[in-house]
Amino acid sequence: MSLSPIQKEAILRNINKVPVDSLKKKIDNNELTLDECIDNGLSQTTVDEIHFIAAAELEAEQQFEEDAAFYEKINNDELIIQEIKAAIFDGRVTEEGLMSNTIIDETLLYKIKNYEDSTRQPEINEEPTKKGYTDIFFFGKSGSGKSCVLASLFHYGEKEGYLVDDPHSIKGINYKNDIVATLRNGVLPAATKADEGRVTYITTELHHKDTNDINLLNIIEMSGEFFTAAAKDPSMWANGVDAHGYLSNSNKKLLFFVIDFEVHIDRHKVSTQEASFNLMLSQLDNYNKCLKNTYCIYIIVNKSDLFPADELLEYNNDRSQYAKNFFTENYKSFYTNLKNKQDKNGFELRYLHYSLGNFMFKNSYLSEMNYECPKQLIKTIQHQAGRKKSGGWFDNMFDSND
Repeated sequence: MSLSPIQKEAILRNINKVPVDSLKKKIDNNELTLDECIDNGLSQTTVDEIHFIAAAELEAEQQFEEDAAFYEKINNDELIIQEIKAAIFDGRVTEEGLMSNTIIDETLLYKIKNYEDSTRQPEINEEPTKKGYTDIFFFGKSGSGKSCVLASLFHYGEKEGYLVDDPHSIKGINYKNDIVATLRNGVLPAATKADEGRVTYITTELHHKDTNDINLLNIIEMSGEFFTAAAKDPSMWANGVDAHGYLSNSNKKLLFFVIDFEVHIDRHKVSTQEASFNLMLSQLDNYNKCLKNTYCIYIIVNKSDLFPADELLEYNNDRSQYAKNFFTENYKSFYTNLKNKQDKNGFELRYLHYSLGNFMFKNSYLSEMNYECPKQLIKTIQHQAGRKKSGGWFDNMFDSND
């Protein structure tokens, strides 16, 4: 309701007696103008106070809009966890605001505030691999998730009592402990650097709960960038990959090629995985004992949580079958190369899908771990590490899932 001329005149006549809040409200409602108030003797102190209140209200409105936009981005899964943590500690958002306006509850808030990537780079391993062990190699390009698969494998294996440290490779065990601790905090382990020292060697015991048998394992993983470089430069094999006889010894071997499924669904990423895999496989021919002593080559299609739901229906939601078909359709050259090597060396060829679990905050935080994938991985390693290689076509016909 607007002021009558008589009411307006009365207010202006006693302008310095009107409470500041009331005066500010009338100015906001266009019942008075600040200039009219000043012309009728409004004190400079009151003018400054009105300006101060107006500025505070504008700042609060802008903050409200910024907070609302920030909350919306969280609820739409558009921010990574590091950005949310930074906003909390910078004071840009309040904890109360986050819990009242987003999917974040008290438990998740605690995890965000304590989120930290503590992964250290592995130390250079100087130890040769232990003889009589099963050597397990993980190959893949940078970003494919090899370190994440390893962390998941060890986290589950140690939690369930399958894997027990073998102290032969202390540096490798220290690295393993780092990536497992990092993953338990919901953080994806950082990529390893691309130098010859980043060929990580971890010794561990794999215990069979039903038979009390123990398989002794050497697990070897190299930097993704070093993998790409070594695939192109044979000299890096002798100086780095096989510097301690990792490939040229007589141990039983299992080879895992980790494929990053995400590069096939993100148009901004370019996949050059197949070329590197083919080069890598060709290099293995230079080590006569390597493929001859290989019992199984595994194709792991990683990040299977990203498999399209509608396409999975065609495979009755069998992710392993989908992974196999995905590989044979998209990596035909590498598949042909593998089959040729299989015919010559008699190893099995198997396909696995792998997922770390459920992610949130733009895939930057692991909110729920997948235990079925590491369980299946341990099961198949137990099978391969415990069997004798025949190389015969009859046994391969029943053993291979190709």
